[in-house]
Amino acid sequence: MYQDLITRLERIEAELALHRLAQQYCVAADHRDLALWREVWTPEAVWETSAEPDYIFTSIDAICSAVQRQWETFPVMQHGTVNHIVDIGSGVATGRCDVIVHVQLPDCSWITGGGSYTDEYRWHDGRWRIARRAVTGAFDIGPLPPMPAPPDA
Repeated sequence: MYQDLITRLERIEAELALHRLAQQYCVAADHRDLALWREVWTPEAVWETSAEPDYIFTSIDAICSAVQRQWETFPVMQHGTVNHIVDIGSGVATGRCDVIVHVQLPDCSWITGGGSYTDEYRWHDGRWRIARRAVTGAFDIGPLPPMPAPPDA
């Protein structure tokens, strides 16, 4: 019974850590925090932002370069991750979540996009990290028209 409690507690801790990892991905991307971005991934990670070969980045250095190019392209990004489900094994896990992202273009117009992430996670250096993230079902809506200023109260 005691061992069952330990196993359940370890599973809960792992699930919470994986949910936090998904949020750290968004925070690092949106706040341009390269150090945190680097901590999200395993050294040999793969980030597939599209099925096209030019948008599959392999290794932490390639992934960091790719996000830095996004930062140069989009002055502002804001991600939201929902519906995050995970399946946890011993030192490995898989997950899926949906994302919506608002990005500002250099001309100050906005595009809303989103899709789903299919993830593989690995236990690396004492913590969970993303080993593979693939974007599926991606969509873009935009550019969106400018929003009027709110009326004075």
